[in-house]
Amino acid sequence: MIAGGGRKNLKLEHIPMDGSMVSNENIEILKKRIDELESLLKVDQVLSSILEPMEIYSAMAELVQEKLEIRHLTIFEYQQHTEQFGLVYSNDLDESTFAFKANDGRLWQQILKNEPFPVNGDTDAPLYSEFHENEMLRKLNSDFWIPLITRDRIMGLLTVGEKVDGQPYDYVDLGYIKHIADFSSICLETCNINAQRQTEKKELDKILQNLSLLYNIGKAMTYISDLKNLLKYILGQAIEVTKAEKGSIMLYDPAIGQLSVSIIEGLEDEEYQEKINNKQIACKSFKPGEGVAGSVFQKAEPIILNETKGDDQFVEAESSFAHSIACIPMVVYNEVIGVINVTNKRKGVHFTEVDVEMLKAISDQAAVAISKAQFREMAVTDFLTGLYIRRYFMVKLQDELIRAERYNKVLSVAMADIDRFKSINDKYGHATGDEVLKAASHFLRENLRQADIIARYGGEEFVIFFPETDKKSASILAERLRDGFSKIKLDNLPQLSISIGVASYPDDGNDIQSLIHNADAAMYTAKQEGRNRVVMF
Repeated sequence: MIAGGGRKNLKLEHIPMDGSMVSNENIEILKKRIDELESLLKVDQVLSSILEPMEIYSAMAELVQEKLEIRHLTIFEYQQHTEQFGLVYSNDLDESTFAFKANDGRLWQQILKNEPFPVNGDTDAPLYSEFHENEMLRKLNSDFWIPLITRDRIMGLLTVGEKVDGQPYDYVDLGYIKHIADFSSICLETCNINAQRQTEKKELDKILQNLSLLYNIGKAMTYISDLKNLLKYILGQAIEVTKAEKGSIMLYDPAIGQLSVSIIEGLEDEEYQEKINNKQIACKSFKPGEGVAGSVFQKAEPIILNETKGDDQFVEAESSFAHSIACIPMVVYNEVIGVINVTNKRKGVHFTEVDVEMLKAISDQAAVAISKAQFREMAVTDFLTGLYIRRYFMVKLQDELIRAERYNKVLSVAMADIDRFKSINDKYGHATGDEVLKAASHFLRENLRQADIIARYGGEEFVIFFPETDKKSASILAERLRDGFSKIKLDNLPQLSISIGVASYPDDGNDIQSLIHNADAAMYTAKQEGRNRVVMF
């Protein structure tokens, strides 16, 4: 209760200004008023420099305790979405989950008046029924409640119990606490506005960053014509944007009616990953509707699984070490051509709708770029071996001959032929012959330099172009290919070998026909001399 039986406004008594003696009583009143103003000024200075709510609550409690020394002090934060008061500070309670709900009763109506009010009567019995109904409220041991309200918005609540000296609260005490409550409410509102502005700024920065990223991705895609490198770039961006550990791109193959892994990134075993990307190791394929990837492909809708364990949609969760996955369809001209998978969000967090939106933006651009790259590849590559077709090779070689002549450069051409290939076809069948061609093509392509170009010339013959390479150097490269080729092991087949002939510009010819003819002649010499060897023209 307030000492004196009621609340009144503090007023300074009239102080004579005519030079007459000032009474001791007036001096004491003046000193007391100065002390009060200094205390209030300190409150404003301390609180106005804080931008974190929890620091404001601590400062509130410290200011009140420093002035009044209160046994029981608690601060509650009002949570608008739950309409509850949640405990954020207490000097004597250890109730981290302490909360009580706002209601339409007398206690709630009293809070809305935004004035300090007593909650106990003269007999220490609670004045409000809520204390009888909620045992938690009785634990507060509070005498007065002081609302924290600004601009008609409830920010929280401060409760104070008895003072250490046992003296009752007077109107000066409550006025001091009320000032702290009012100024703290304003500071809390400022904190909220500042936090909201920071959040909006972060969101805007992220949007701008994402737009810039998507622009750069789209721009880069237009310059990458090679399908494998394009897929690798797209997947790398998808993994980075979503902060995932790893991912894969699966393309639909109409010939087999299934989704197959075309590229994978992020595996710890890089050698194993490279073998998958080089088609040396086959990953599981999915039919439309099978597993997460198959469902996404069939429905053309993204799926997020933040817990794959025990989910029927996810296939082979244990062997793939995927704990969470986001899968997005790639659609071009209303046709799904494949899916992008990213798995295991880094730092243990979940994939979100924001991740999905970013992946959608990437997949929209990726689908068009991949579709164009596929058409380009189909036009210039051999269906069986995946090597360039003869016509495309001739165009590239003609361009390089013109360049070599203009800049006085050298180049070399090699013709290669699989030894005794006809006998393999005759004895084991054409299907086995096709597997031999695939294995041979893969080996030759993977063991050439990045600048070298290889094409299927016809049947079991291959033609290789070595830019800016003289005949001797080209022969050394060809010998490495021959030696490695002789070590290829295929089940139930005899040891393979290859014969290679090498010719160079300008020594062995100034045009395509001459170079190809002379390299071919050298290759036949290698055959006649016993096969499995390199011969220079």
